[in-house]
Amino acid sequence: LIGVIPGPKEPSLTQINHLLTPLVDDLLQYWHQGVWYSETSKYPLGRLIRAALVPLICDLPEARKVAGFSSHSSTNFCTRCGLSKKKINELDPSKWPSRDVKAHRQHAQEWKSAPNPHQQEKKVRKHGVRYSELLRLPYWRPSDFVVIDTMHGILLRSLKRHCAEIWKMGAHLT
Repeated sequence: LIGVIPGPKEPSLTQINHLLTPLVDDLLQYWHQGVWYSETSKYPLGRLIRAALVPLICDLPEARKVAGFSSHSSTNFCTRCGLSKKKINELDPSKWPSRDVKAHRQHAQEWKSAPNPHQQEKKVRKHGVRYSELLRLPYWRPSDFVVIDTMHGILLRSLKRHCAEIWKMGAHLT
């Protein structure tokens, strides 16, 4: 567990990146040169430790903020594929376009370097991507490393809602 962000309000996109910066700085050190521990219980003469952040587990709204995706209600609603909202009823996975990590990084950088919030909003509407501090990690692949916390799906009954509204299966769900 890296951290828990306390309420009562959820942090903004900007606040999330400020919170992530020190974590990413530490993870970069662990990834590139590693960190030497002078002594551990199994290695009394010390041990070099390397580490990476995989996976990111959180609820849907925070997963999108932390990983740099647009909202679940946007045109680019899916974090795993490039399916547009117009094609949300396409159930054949072979027809879902893959997300490309290079394109994701490029679009995130374009969003970050946009001159003003209006231009940033245009870019996120077009590509469904915002900048995230996690993109400073060379190994970070947002589409592969984001896992939605199942507790929220079960406890908030979002699975039932998804099946009932999206797949029209609500008649037999209680």
